[in-house]
Amino acid sequence: MYATVNVSYGAGKTATFEEQIVAGPMSQGGDSGSLVMHANSLDAVGLLFAGSDQTTILSPIQAVLDGLNITFG
Repeated sequence: MYATVNVSYGAGKTATFEEQIVAGPMSQGGDSGSLVMHANSLDAVGLLFAGSDQTTILSPIQAVLDGLNITFG
C-alpha cells in the first residue's frame, strides 16, 4: 500500500512525497539512504529516507531506479 506523506525538515519546512511505503518503527537517525530488503526473498523493497519512533518511510525501489535511470540487464 502506498501513501502520501509530509516530512518536516528544518525551520518549519515541509516536503510532500507521494506513493511512498510506510513501515513500522525500524529505523534510527543516520539510516537515510539504506536499502530495505524483503526478509524472506532478499529482494530490494525501497530506499529509506525518513523515520520517527512510530514509522519509517521508504521510496519504492522501482521509483528510485526509474528516477536515476538505472536498469539491470
